[in-house]
Amino acid sequence: MNSRSEGIETGARACVPCCNCALKPLCLPGHLSAQEARALESAVERGRELAPGGALVRAGASMDALLVVRSGSAKRFTLTLEGTEQVHGFVLPGEAVGLEGFATGRYGCEVSALEPLSYCRLPMRKLEQLLERLPGLRREMLRLLGQALDEALRLRGELAEADARGRVARFLADLSARLARRGFSPHEFRLSMSRADIARHLGLTLETVSRAFGTFKREGWLRVRARDISVLRPEALAALIGARSCG
Repeated sequence: MNSRSEGIETGARACVPCCNCALKPLCLPGHLSAQEARALESAVERGRELAPGGALVRAGASMDALLVVRSGSAKRFTLTLEGTEQVHGFVLPGEAVGLEGFATGRYGCEVSALEPLSYCRLPMRKLEQLLERLPGLRREMLRLLGQALDEALRLRGELAEADARGRVARFLADLSARLARRGFSPHEFRLSMSRADIARHLGLTLETVSRAFGTFKREGWLRVRARDISVLRPEALAALIGARSCG
């Protein structure tokens, strides 16, 4: 990956083995021994692609595989009784899809591609066999499950304490940090999600999110050109988050 992002929209990459993948430190094999990584690699179905808007998984469908995004991005959402989307989060390269299915055997959310997306697929039948054989993989799955729970609880607490501007600032800071871990620029990126998606994720209205972006732009904290974002004063966003978190 380039150190400066063309956006989250990275496009499909050539298929490479897990051991040579740039996402290895962020994905399952990054925390496994070489022998365990090779065993996992032999079970993984790679090179799958999805067009924008395509469904990666369906809510309520039987969990038949664990998926990991390799390039591109996706959104996780459920539909309310009224048929509107409730966005639970966004998936970036190196992140797993379907972990919640371990609880019920079914996927808990719809996950759809926000842009051209490539991903790896690990069928459950093969994963269960590997979990019996590989203690490192069992530890890694527990780590991923614990991490997902911790992030969900942290996000819920932070959003409950923050006002509208604080929520948008937190979203931008979190996205910036996640992009940096993936080798992208934390200060220059293109949002693959719409303002409406962000609003549904943060529990705000579209108008409120747009006003927050406008305020940050006027304050000189951001440069905003449609979906192209330049974070000019990350310390100001961090200060806003800290001030709101402390009441």
